[in-house]
Amino acid sequence: MLGKNFQAFLLFSFFLYAVPCYSLPLKTQGRWLVDERTGERVKLHCANWPAHVFPMLAEGLDKQPLPFIASEIVKNNYNCIRFTFSIHMFTRYANLTIEESFDRLNLKKAKAGVIKHNPFVLKMTVPQAYEAVVDVLGSYGLMIDADNHISEPIWCCSNDDGNGFPNDPHFDPEEWIEGLKMVAQRFKGKTQLISIGLRNEPRGKNQNATLWFDHYIMEAAAQVHQANPDVLVIASGLNFATDLTYFKSHSLKSNFDNKLIFEGHSYSWGGKGNPWVDGSVNKACADKIGSLNNNLAFVTDGENAVPLFFSEFGIDRKQMPARDDRFLSCFSTWAAEKDLDWGLWALQGSYYLRENVTNMEEYFGVLEIDWDRVKNPEVERRLGLLKQTLLDPKSTAPLSYIMYHPQSGACVGEGMDGQIRAGNCKGLTRWTHNGHEGPLELRRTGLCLKAIGDGLPPILTPDCSQTTWKPISASKLHLASKDHKGEYLCLHLEPPFAGNIVTKKCICVGDDPTCKDNPTSQWFKLVETNIEN
Repeated sequence: MLGKNFQAFLLFSFFLYAVPCYSLPLKTQGRWLVDERTGERVKLHCANWPAHVFPMLAEGLDKQPLPFIASEIVKNNYNCIRFTFSIHMFTRYANLTIEESFDRLNLKKAKAGVIKHNPFVLKMTVPQAYEAVVDVLGSYGLMIDADNHISEPIWCCSNDDGNGFPNDPHFDPEEWIEGLKMVAQRFKGKTQLISIGLRNEPRGKNQNATLWFDHYIMEAAAQVHQANPDVLVIASGLNFATDLTYFKSHSLKSNFDNKLIFEGHSYSWGGKGNPWVDGSVNKACADKIGSLNNNLAFVTDGENAVPLFFSEFGIDRKQMPARDDRFLSCFSTWAAEKDLDWGLWALQGSYYLRENVTNMEEYFGVLEIDWDRVKNPEVERRLGLLKQTLLDPKSTAPLSYIMYHPQSGACVGEGMDGQIRAGNCKGLTRWTHNGHEGPLELRRTGLCLKAIGDGLPPILTPDCSQTTWKPISASKLHLASKDHKGEYLCLHLEPPFAGNIVTKKCICVGDDPTCKDNPTSQWFKLVETNIEN
């Protein structure tokens, strides 16, 4: 049981800060997550927040009060937290207090910060502190995915860390399932905890698809579902959550009363070399999207579709290397097209202790090292469209398109001067197009987009018979139209993305693998939606 002082604190924070809580038990409906009571779609746009690493407390409670952190999450339009835990937190360290945990690691400065900002957690045990954070996040209307990241409370993940697959040196399958049951039972009746991730990123030389999906996942999911029938159970793909291809030739043995979903991960690395910089960026993006569709997203298609929660992707927000910048633009178009549920790595600006380094900064973090403000707000703007629901399984509205420029996060509509401009994706302008090659019409206006010359802004004209646009290049992200000479011109938006769009000669749209110019200023995606303005 939580202490009376914390209960008073929680009640105070609820009335002072809380927003209405909409997170009800969820279930699957085909490829979608829906509210179990109403059937309305619920889209997850989450941030990852680790608590699985020694000292086994949600990172950052030495830097800012918990209500402030929760309010920053909400302010930046995240509606859920993928909150990580290690199995040993519940099976081996269940009686260890937070104060004892910090003292054992000699984390004097971090402990002083916790005393200053969140003293109520010090006398709590490790599981009690985890639950306390879930309660505060829930009071802000945030949904929580309790993610079993690893067994030992160490940094994750590598092929040889001994935690990759059941019966690895530090992955006892019986203890794993017992720990999952403890978490499921602990949060029974707390609807803000919507899901339990069974295991993050199975990996290593011992992984086996049949054992993982037909035996271990079925057993773990059954135990969690029996202990807490309300929560979703999340099953990860193999090879660091990049591979669900087992289900191209096999079916799920059970969906546990429409409660089982899959998860996948992707970053700019993986594969050979650095194709985002050393080769054709259009080809790198086409290869990445092809891999994501072939290895993961296929589970969302067909009669037996299952939701895919893309629970990790991220970039170095501090240094913004070209590799990550280009990957984000590519990934964002794919995630918008699929209208995926997703989780960004990561919220935290720092770690108490990571790989023997105290107060290490997380370059991928939403928040700065002091957790007091957003690191690189431009990235949040670029993610804006992904935080909106674009497809509603219950909608009867006809499909139309949003014209999305992922490099800026902007959407294209008609400006005050009658030209098209890139702007905020809220109150989205809709376009109609046949999806292949044809006129690009500003919906319900009778006006179509026409290219009139290199370096000139395209115009809106009522003569739609003479204008055609098509997606070209390997990435299919260049929207191009032929000029009077029969040469393709592509829509183009230059940094600092002031809003003025022109047409220019297309960048690296051919088959030349040596073309290394950056084409992302010309990437525009027609994203389907059936949500009315």
